[in-house]
Amino acid sequence: MRIAKRFILICCIALLLMGCKKEDEIDVQAVIEQEKAEKEQEEEERREKERKRKEEEERKEAQRVQEEEEQKEAQRAQEEEQRRLEEQQAAMNARGGLTIVLDPGHSAMVAPGTEPLGPGSSEYKAADASGTSGVASGVREYELTLNISVQLKAELEERGYTVLMTRESNDVPVSCIERANVANNAGAAAYVRIHANGSENQGAAGAMTICTTPGSPYASELYSASRNLSDCILNKYCEMTGCRSEGVWETDTMSGNNWSRVPVTIVEMGYMTNPQEDLLMQTPEYQSKIVQGIANGIDLFLGFAG
Repeated sequence: MRIAKRFILICCIALLLMGCKKEDEIDVQAVIEQEKAEKEQEEEERREKERKRKEEEERKEAQRVQEEEEQKEAQRAQEEEQRRLEEQQAAMNARGGLTIVLDPGHSAMVAPGTEPLGPGSSEYKAADASGTSGVASGVREYELTLNISVQLKAELEERGYTVLMTRESNDVPVSCIERANVANNAGAAAYVRIHANGSENQGAAGAMTICTTPGSPYASELYSASRNLSDCILNKYCEMTGCRSEGVWETDTMSGNNWSRVPVTIVEMGYMTNPQEDLLMQTPEYQSKIVQGIANGIDLFLGFAG
C-alpha cells in the first residue's frame, strides 16, 4: 500500500513537470513568432520609408527640371522680347529717315482755274474739284478725307515716319500741282492721296487704288513703284477692313498723279454714294481699320512688313 501511494505521487510529480515543460515550450514558440512578426513589420516600415524617400527625391528632381525649363523659357521669352524691341527700334530708326506725304482729297475752298494734265501737256483740267458727299451721312468728301488723313498721320508718326500733309484744314484751296509739289519737294518715299468714291449707281461698293500706266507720257519710270504702292495699300486695306477690292485702276487722267516725281497712288476708300458704305466710313471703329490698313500697306511697300 505504501509502495502504491509512492508510485502515484511520483507519477503526479512527473506529470506536473511535463506540463511545465510543455508550457515553457509554448511560451518560447510565441516569443519566436512575435519576434519574427516584429522583424517583418520593421522590414516593411523600412521599405515604406525607402519608397517615400525615392518618391520625394523624384519629386524634387522633377520640380528642379521644371524650374529649370521655366527659367529657360522665361529667358527665351525675354530674349525674344528684347530682339523684337530692337527690331522695332531699328525699323523706327529706318522709318525716321523716310517722309510720307498725305494728300486729303479736295477742300471746302476749291482751287480756281485750270492746270496742265501733266508736265508738257497741252490738255488742261480743273485745278481741283469739290468731290462727292455721303448720301446717308451728308458728310462731304473733303471732311472725311481730312479726318482720315489726320488719324493716318498720327499712326504713321507713331511708327516712326516723318509725315507731311498737303492741307490741314478745309478752308484752304490747294491745286493738284501744288499738292504734288509738296511730295516732290520733300523727296517723299510715298505720296498717298486719300479720296472716297462716288457713282450714279448706289449699289456700287468697294475700294480701289489708282496709279499711272506703264506707258505714261509723264512719269513712266515711276510706274513700277507706283503700281507696287497701289497693290500694297489696296491689299492691306481690304485685308484689314474686309472691304471688297475693285483692284488697281491704271490711268493717265489724274493730274495729281502725273505731276508727282515720287511713287504715288490714290486710295478710293469706298463709295459715299452707297448708303451702307457711306455710314460705315463714318464710324470710329471702321475709320481705325482704314487707318491701320493704309499704314500697313505703306509699311509693306517700304519693306517693314510681311
